[in-house]
Amino acid sequence: MTRKLIIAVVAVIFMRATADAAYQKSDVNNLRELLVDHFTGNRHHVTNPAGKKAAADFLVATLQSYGLQTLQYTINGENNYKGTNTFAFWPGRNTGTALDRPIMITADLDTDPDHPGRDDNGSGLAAVLEIARLITSQTCVQDNSIFFAVFDFEEPDDGSTTACTPGACGSDEFVRDIVESYIAFSKVDPAMWSGFISVDCMLNYNNSAMSQEIPHEDAFKETPGLTDLYNSVKADNQRGNFLLVVYRSDGDASLHSKFQSHWDKEDNPQYKMLSPVMPYKNITDIVDAEQNPYWQVYEQVIKGDVHSFWKGNEDIPAIFLTDSGQLRHSEKDWGSRGPDDPIELTTDRLQFLKKTTDVITAVIRDMAGTREECRDPVAESPSGFQTGLKLSGELTLGPSIRSTYNLHIKSFTSSGIVMATLSNSSWTADFTGRYDGDTHLLMLHPVLDYRFPVFRPLYCGMTGNLEELSDGVLYSGQLNGDCGLTGEKFAYVTFVLYSGGPGGTSLAVAVILSLASGILVTGLAAWCIVKRRRSGYQGV
Repeated sequence: MTRKLIIAVVAVIFMRATADAAYQKSDVNNLRELLVDHFTGNRHHVTNPAGKKAAADFLVATLQSYGLQTLQYTINGENNYKGTNTFAFWPGRNTGTALDRPIMITADLDTDPDHPGRDDNGSGLAAVLEIARLITSQTCVQDNSIFFAVFDFEEPDDGSTTACTPGACGSDEFVRDIVESYIAFSKVDPAMWSGFISVDCMLNYNNSAMSQEIPHEDAFKETPGLTDLYNSVKADNQRGNFLLVVYRSDGDASLHSKFQSHWDKEDNPQYKMLSPVMPYKNITDIVDAEQNPYWQVYEQVIKGDVHSFWKGNEDIPAIFLTDSGQLRHSEKDWGSRGPDDPIELTTDRLQFLKKTTDVITAVIRDMAGTREECRDPVAESPSGFQTGLKLSGELTLGPSIRSTYNLHIKSFTSSGIVMATLSNSSWTADFTGRYDGDTHLLMLHPVLDYRFPVFRPLYCGMTGNLEELSDGVLYSGQLNGDCGLTGEKFAYVTFVLYSGGPGGTSLAVAVILSLASGILVTGLAAWCIVKRRRSGYQGV
């Protein structure tokens, strides 16, 4: 009887300390509300700049409300037009290191001047936000970084009101300025990235015969990589009942295979998936050169932001998801639709979007190394680690250079998200991050601050163990990267911060635990602080 009672008690304790990480699926009502309330209207810099700004601001506010590090920044277009890119990230255990294998979901913000924005690309925007909600609902800290990006100036145009003649200007700038910079900093081989998933138009499901156009049909049916697609569409009487998942056979096959696997596992098999295959890794060079006999067909298939990804760094895997946009008929011809005349939200269309959203979410979780079960961050954290906690101690900024710093925990949520401020008498910076209940690591990154480089959150990390003291909390570890503390781009700064008394047995035991965890340098630094504090030394 006693043994059974002990087992029951242990089971209850374990259940309480384990996060409920059952994977959620997307909510079709959320998708509907996002489309109707925020992403139906025109979003063009001339015909509806207020509508575009409202959508961009809503994106940022929503991503921030999910606890994502979210950055909105201005890009320069043609004719002095200004655009807005939005970037958010959900850091993992490997963020900022050579072990990181980032996975990213992207969509575009803008529309053309004269048409509504529900399918193109309100459907992609709604999917990005719903995926962000699902990903951040999990308390389990994944291995790899998850990036979310929404680009402006995707639509090509010409004339005096154009902001981007070739199209995909926002994504092109993002690859140059952000992706390549992160590759240089993290030292991750581009081919080792999990990849980009680019979405543009994912709502228009149409099971009617002859609802799917085939561009340049005579050439299309003979184009290398597209003949199977052509035969499948023709055999089904050109029904628009499928999602196109475009990929390159050399470079993207693994990411595509992962998507195909998750698609096949989902319900609603009437929503099909077909895959145009680009047989050349340098397909963008072939299209741009305009010399291959099938270049115009390929151009029709890969236009949009995926062109920027494959052009900017052809080694990073990328796939492109679309319902084919204007090539798929709806209840009205595309050319006859005005800015206030969106595609209808039928049950099939919403379920089609839901299935696609669920599959993308599953692929991201899979590629990011997300666990379904983990230790609850609040239950696993030291009892004194809570909103309002203040820690103090030292940062080692260089040989024999130590400085006193304070860390104020501004918030600690039930999902493990932490907001904090690190400061001394002349310097302060806000950080945000996550506490990992499995490893007992608190991983922080700087919050966007316009005094610093805009994307410093990617290039600076503050990671360390949280340990229980009898009268407080010990946080010890390293700040790595460009954190603005030493003037060095790749600095490594050890820190020992604690609350409670200036030393004693509890701190000594915590230092031993840190040593056992493998943080030798930090542990020794903590021990030195104990000795100096006991002798009255207060630091530099």
